[in-house]
Amino acid sequence: MSSALLIIERNEQILSLLYQDNRLVQVKVQEDNLKKQNNKVGEDSSSSLPLHAIYVGKVKNVVPSINAAFVEVEKGKMGFLPMKQAKNPIIVNRKYDGKIVAGDEILVQIEKEAIKTKEPGLTCNLSFTGKYSVLTTGKQGIGFSTKLGNKTKLYWKQKLEAWNMEEVLRKENVGMVIRTNVTALMESDTDVQDDSVETGIVRMESSNFKGAVYFKEEFEQLLAQKNKVLSAVSYRTCFSCLEQPMEGYLADIRDTYEDSFDKIITNSEEIFHRIREEFPAMENVEFYQDSRISLEKLYSVETRLKEALDERVWLKSGAYLVIQQTEALTVIDVNSGKIQKKNPKDDIYHEINKEAAREIALQLRLRNLSGIIIVDFISQNTKEQDSQLLGYLGSLVKKDSVKTHVVDMTPLGLVEVTRKKIHKSLKEQLAP
Repeated sequence: MSSALLIIERNEQILSLLYQDNRLVQVKVQEDNLKKQNNKVGEDSSSSLPLHAIYVGKVKNVVPSINAAFVEVEKGKMGFLPMKQAKNPIIVNRKYDGKIVAGDEILVQIEKEAIKTKEPGLTCNLSFTGKYSVLTTGKQGIGFSTKLGNKTKLYWKQKLEAWNMEEVLRKENVGMVIRTNVTALMESDTDVQDDSVETGIVRMESSNFKGAVYFKEEFEQLLAQKNKVLSAVSYRTCFSCLEQPMEGYLADIRDTYEDSFDKIITNSEEIFHRIREEFPAMENVEFYQDSRISLEKLYSVETRLKEALDERVWLKSGAYLVIQQTEALTVIDVNSGKIQKKNPKDDIYHEINKEAAREIALQLRLRNLSGIIIVDFISQNTKEQDSQLLGYLGSLVKKDSVKTHVVDMTPLGLVEVTRKKIHKSLKEQLAP
């Protein structure tokens, strides 16, 4: 499968577009802050708070009925802090006594972007994200990505035990989550035997574990980030930003699974050098300079983005989806189009539904649809086929990097899906 990650500079935006087999499967849009600063005089009060940035905010009021607080993060910019995300908070202007009250100056991190009329979501459980792991002040111990297999988890448990990582984390008062990308580090180490899960033994034959160097270097960097932020708290004023996140397109490269793309192509020399600076070991980075045809036209970016915003999505079989986003939820309707069922015992509608399920899993990711999603599949012959379809859709959405869950099928035959809200939908990101 050929694949490419395009980083395109356009107007005051930077687009990260992931293509697989010439099909656009993921889009993220970020503001080009440097261009905005050059083109506009003074502070842009309409700009959004960057995801994962860490601030000293001020609690404006606490609302017991919703068990949450509203925090002013920057002057005039509010955030929403659920109390379940405020365990063991760091309060700057007084000693914490088990309660958060109005007037507290508190350390918060932007956990979710502002979506429509909702303020950005905040947390007091600070996290510091790397390619292979995440350090967090909210939880102790070591956790693993749910997308890692048992064999990989066992492999890394043995590595971390050998490095006495639990004791190091305890002294630093942080927890660690091992990310899916650690799988790539295993390739530079050794053969992990297929019977390792059954035997409980992972054979590590290589004495020169290159993966350990990359993992430990990143761990030290994340630890330094955490210590720098916490040490700055005592002398920084309210509304100070203590930690600016990595540029969005660089975070996309870091967070995208390493086997998801063969190469990275950009039409910006500045972006090209930033990628090489941030990821010096990455060799598959290209600066596109062909004057005969632009990178956007070469990959039909405008056409692909237009298709990603269309309500109707055609399937190869001749059936189609209708995708409609509303304020409360997203509705996806599966239509048979001109396909006619020839025989009541024929499974053609079951096959169309499976084809639709594959496309729906892709569209959720492409359009970044989140919250409640209701899917109206074509009615099938048996309950067994309904159960098979639910299981099939569930297996497809498990591959999504954003937590997605197939809930159930209602008595009316509607399939309920939930997808975690982190970023704005593609429609909102591209809105002028």
